[in-house]
Amino acid sequence: MHMVSLVLLSLATFAFMSTIRINLLEGQPMDEEQAMKLMKEFVALEPNEVPGFDTKGGVISRTATKWGVMSLDLLQRLRRTGTGIPGLDPTDIVIKAFLLPNRDIAYQAAVLLTTSQRIYPDGAGMPQGSWTGLPIGEKSWATVAKAEKPGPGLGSSVLVVWDKKIALRVEVHYQPIDPKAKTAIFLPVQDEDLELGELAARLILIKANLVLLGWRDLPKVRLVANRRTFEAKKTKDGLILAPAKALLEGLGEKAERKLGIFSASWKGKKIILPIGSRVMLVGKERYPLSLPILFEGGEAWIDGAGLAKGLGLALRWEKGQLVLAKR
Repeated sequence: MHMVSLVLLSLATFAFMSTIRINLLEGQPMDEEQAMKLMKEFVALEPNEVPGFDTKGGVISRTATKWGVMSLDLLQRLRRTGTGIPGLDPTDIVIKAFLLPNRDIAYQAAVLLTTSQRIYPDGAGMPQGSWTGLPIGEKSWATVAKAEKPGPGLGSSVLVVWDKKIALRVEVHYQPIDPKAKTAIFLPVQDEDLELGELAARLILIKANLVLLGWRDLPKVRLVANRRTFEAKKTKDGLILAPAKALLEGLGEKAERKLGIFSASWKGKKIILPIGSRVMLVGKERYPLSLPILFEGGEAWIDGAGLAKGLGLALRWEKGQLVLAKR
């Protein structure tokens, strides 16, 4: 029988004496019980947050890691049923996510979570130096079970991404078409379900980043564009997170979201804003961002300086308020 789908979110940190102190809010420690509650309430996926997939909440435990740190593990089940299609009913999404002390350890964890590149001639796996590459061609999918017809060994695909202190492994699993058959035959994983696997990774990634940033306590900043006033956020490092959808619409464009992708147009060029990614695409140009594109309250929150550069505009302070205008 196929294993039950679980979401495993591991929060790793150093153990100090007899009490675990966890630096979730960039230097603001909290005890283990607080951290467990915070991650269960604000990072765990909710029912239908990944469309069509149900969950009954999470169970948290604590383990030790090979890096000499402790981890808090959030286990959560994501499963889709009721399709009535053999091989697709049920479908599981399994996520293993680790929040680690620093970027280097997060990268090492991502490499360990990735199937060896040497097995696959196309070099699938985690390229050195990459950060989140969700749907923009950074070989995020370690394996993709795609074929023209069902066959043995198909039915599972693996996605691995990482960012800052976070490493994520997502697995999409199908059931055998005929569970009673001597040879297990699976449907190839469909593109639609690969997108849903990406969405699960994006949501966990951005939720963890919101917790790391202390989102609810970030100060608000007035941002003026096209003679309209918008509300932005300012991080403890002084970075401005701007509401991309509201800004683009305020500039006369229409921004739309499909699963984990916001898209719009700007001066004849298509803009792609993949949530969870540190890159925005404008036409064929790629613009790096200081933080992943976040998603909160129906809005895509983006590094304001990166957005301005991608649009060919300038973000500057004028008379105590931020202004997005021509250079």
